Amino acid sequence: MLHFSRVKIFFIMGAIVLGILFSMPNVLPVGVRDNLPAPLPRNTLNLGLDLQGGAHFLLEVDVKDGVANKLKAESSDIRKILRGERVRTAAPVRVDKEEPYINVTFKTFADEEAGLPLLEARSEPIDENKINSARTLNIENISELRYRVSLTDEMVSYMTERTINQSIKVLRDRIDPTGTMELTLAKEGSERILLQVPGADNEEVKKIESVIEKTAHLSFHEVKNPDSPLELQVCIEEQTCPPGTSAYLDEERGTYLLLTERPILTGADLKKSDPGLAPQTNQPIVNFTYNFAGANKFCDYTSEHVGELFAIVLDGKIISAPNIKGAICGGSGYIEGNFTIQSAKELALLLNAGALPAKLRVAYKTQVGPEMGADSIRAGKAASMLGLLGVALFMWLSYGLRFGTIANTALAINIVLIAGALSILGATLTLPGIAGIILTIGMAVDANVLIFERIREESALGRGPINAVDTGYRLSLAPILDANITTLIAALTLYFVGSGPIRGFAVTLAIGIVMSVFTAVVVARLMSAVWLRRARPKTLPI
Repeated sequence: MLHFSRVKIFFIMGAIVLGILFSMPNVLPVGVRDNLPAPLPRNTLNLGLDLQGGAHFLLEVDVKDGVANKLKAESSDIRKILRGERVRTAAPVRVDKEEPYINVTFKTFADEEAGLPLLEARSEPIDENKINSARTLNIENISELRYRVSLTDEMVSYMTERTINQSIKVLRDRIDPTGTMELTLAKEGSERILLQVPGADNEEVKKIESVIEKTAHLSFHEVKNPDSPLELQVCIEEQTCPPGTSAYLDEERGTYLLLTERPILTGADLKKSDPGLAPQTNQPIVNFTYNFAGANKFCDYTSEHVGELFAIVLDGKIISAPNIKGAICGGSGYIEGNFTIQSAKELALLLNAGALPAKLRVAYKTQVGPEMGADSIRAGKAASMLGLLGVALFMWLSYGLRFGTIANTALAINIVLIAGALSILGATLTLPGIAGIILTIGMAVDANVLIFERIREESALGRGPINAVDTGYRLSLAPILDANITTLIAALTLYFVGSGPIRGFAVTLAIGIVMSVFTAVVVARLMSAVWLRRARPKTLPI
C-alpha cells in the first residue's frame, strides 16, 4: 500500500503540476495573463451575477406567435396547391381570426374528393427518419364540405423546442456578436429562456431589452395594385383581402400597400449586412449581400418586373418600397429608410444575427449591482480563510506537526486542483459555489481523520510505524469511498435536478469530493511513504 512505482509518482506529480498551471491564471494580473505564451493556459473562473453584478432576465417564448406564423405559411401553400390542381373553394382559405385553425370549405363534393388527399398530403411526419413519427397537421371534417386544419400537439411541442433553441442562438449572436461576453443563455422549463449578462449596467440593460423585443423578420414582397380604393379599404379595416395578399403600412409614405403574403425573399436569403451611406444623398442605409440562391431569385424577379414597386418589410411594416428600374443581378443592394447612423448599425446587427422565430416577452427582470458582488467576494474570502485556518489548526493540534502538515499540505493541493478543474471547465463561480468550496475544505480532512485515527489505533496495538501506516491507509479506504460516493450521488442529483446557483453549488461540491479523495488517499499517502523511507522513525508522532 505504501509502495509507489516511478510511473505512479510521475502521474501523481503531473496531476498536481497541471492543477497549479490551470489555476495560476486566476491570480495573475490581466496584462500578464494575456501575454502568456501560447502553450500555457489562460482560462479563469467566471464570476456569476451575485459576485460581479449584472442583469438577469427570464424570457417567455410566445408560442402562439410561432403557431400563427406556421399556419399563415401553411394556408398560403394550401391555396397555391388547390389552385394549381383547379380545386375550387366556397370561401378563401385563411387562418381563423380567433382560433389557431385554417378553414377550408370546398365548393362541391367533386372538389372535396379531389382536394382532401391534397390536404392530407400536407401532414408529413415530424421526424422523417422515424416510420411511426407523429404528423404535423390535424385535418377535421367539421361540417359538410368544411374542414379545419390545425397543428398537432406533437408538432406544437416540436416547434416550441426548436423555437427556443433557435432563439437562444439568435440572442447570443445579437447580444454577444464578438463572443467576448461571458453571458448565460439556457432553456428554463418548457417555454422560457434564462439570460444572464454579468457586468451589464443600466444602459446595456436597455439595449438588451430593445434587442429582445425586435423579432427582425425581414422579407421582400411584390406590391399588388388593388382593383379599387374600396378593395384596399375593406382589406385594411375588415382584414378581408384578395386571396394571397395582405395590407401593410408603408411608414415612409404614411399609407397602406397591398402585398403578396408569400415573400420573394426573406432575411434567410441574406449573406451579410453592413451600415453605410447612400451614394448620392449621403443618408444612412443598410447594405446587404444575398447568398447564391437569393441572388439568383432576386435577379430573376427584378428582370421580370421592371417598372414595378417591391416592398421591403421589417416586422410587419414596410420600411422601403422602391421602384425597380432594371434587373438587379449583382447579388447585393441596400435598404433606404428614415435611418440614423445608430439605427442602421442596429438593423445590420439584427439582420446578421437572424430573425427570432417567435416573439419573446420579458417575464422577469432583475439587476444586481457590482457593490453587492464585491461584498459577497470579500465575505467569501474571509469565510474561506477562516475555515482553512481553523481546519489547519485542528489538524496540527490533533495529530501533531508531522501528520498535521501532511494533511494540511494535501488540503492546499486539493484547493489548487479544484480551482484548476473549474478553470478548465470554464465554470461560473457564484456565491453558492463559494459555499461549496468552503464545505469541501471541511470535508477534505474527513478522510485524513479516518486514516490518522486508524493509524493511531494500529500504533497503540504495538505495530511498527511502517506497518501501522500501511494498515491505516488500507483499512480506511473502504469507509472513505463509501462516505464520499454517497455525497457525490447527492451532488450529482442536485446538478441534474436543480438549476442556476444550485448547479454551481453542485459542481464545486462534486469536484471537491473527487479531489479530496485523490489528495487524502493518494497524495497524503505518497507524502507519508516518502517520510517513512527517509526518516525511518522508531515510533509515530501522532
